[in-house]
Amino acid sequence: MSASGGGDIVHGAGVPSPPWWRPYRDAPLIILAIASLVAAIVGWTVQANLDRAADEIAPVTPAPSATPAAAADACRPTAARATGEPWVEDASAAQQAWAAHADELAGPVVLGQEGWAFYNDQIEENFSQSVGRRLLTVSEVAAWRDYFTPLSVALAEQGIELTIQITPSAASVYPEQLPEWVVPLRGSTPLDQLLSASPDLPIIDFRADLREAAAEDAVFTPVNSHWTDWGGYIGWQSFARCQAAMYPDAPAVAVPAVDRVTSEGVFNEYAAYGVADATPEWTAPVFAEEMAPVEVTDGASNTLTSDGGQVIDLSRLPASTVTDGAWSGQSALILRDSMGNALSGLWAQQYAQTWQIQHRYDDWSDPPNYRSLVEQYEPDVVIIQLAERHLVNAPAKGVTTGY
Repeated sequence: MSASGGGDIVHGAGVPSPPWWRPYRDAPLIILAIASLVAAIVGWTVQANLDRAADEIAPVTPAPSATPAAAADACRPTAARATGEPWVEDASAAQQAWAAHADELAGPVVLGQEGWAFYNDQIEENFSQSVGRRLLTVSEVAAWRDYFTPLSVALAEQGIELTIQITPSAASVYPEQLPEWVVPLRGSTPLDQLLSASPDLPIIDFRADLREAAAEDAVFTPVNSHWTDWGGYIGWQSFARCQAAMYPDAPAVAVPAVDRVTSEGVFNEYAAYGVADATPEWTAPVFAEEMAPVEVTDGASNTLTSDGGQVIDLSRLPASTVTDGAWSGQSALILRDSMGNALSGLWAQQYAQTWQIQHRYDDWSDPPNYRSLVEQYEPDVVIIQLAERHLVNAPAKGVTTGY
């Protein structure tokens, strides 16, 4: 109130607007509305561009390595890449060539050369992955990186060794056995994309070593999608070399001497689809020295002692092993799939104790919580073994390793 007792004057209050102002009195609201609309359009455009970029095919060319050269050479020896990128450079022409063979692509199995067979796209787009027709998008590659990177960092901080072992498909090792019409259509694969985008992750690329070994003895067979026990042994040598480069102060991964390679039968995985048996047969190493017996407790809580080197089949998981006289005193937490069968006997010899668990990256029905598992078992080593064909099943947004 003023000293005179009248009301305080608010300048402009109750004073009529001059005639010239009336057309403009709503201008601030109009300007605000226009600004809001522009901001919304910009936001929608930016988000649309981000979404479009996320849906674009991720690069297939290698990125500069962030790991020391010795580790990069040991863990990712150079593997011969496809000579072209038909699904990137001229996808329309490649798709026309693909469509021309619709009859051959109608069933669950595609027949290759010399009796070879390959799962078609009903299983994780397997055949399209094999030739690069199905590549990962930017967002899918980012999803795998976002999934594995916090785990890698957390385990390193705890002094726990980690390797990610991506078991290649038969077509990645024997691309020359694909159908003749497919060979010119072959380009880079999702594995190439993940490796290119993740030079800092401890991923082992087995392909170069397997291709070299395949010149002498079969590491896959024509009628089975899994690497043979001999293929697993070749992969074990790759693992030992990589582990020594990445963790030089840790106990070495032992590579047992082999007397010879033996054939054990055909094991036709595709027989139910009418695919005829084909050779070479399944191959396995005959070790020079007897291995230590292993106490295995399977998912049904059955405990038995098996001969050293015996496969621990996926159907028995979750399983744990205890081995007196193991090659090291370390323990290992192993998340794996059926490709791990060929490595399972060697894991049980290398580590005094293992815990082998199915990761379910095929359908993410029960993804592992690595933090909880590490807290429960306190392992010295964590191994993630996954089949190459699982890479199209990128983790959904919000799915983590627990870290």
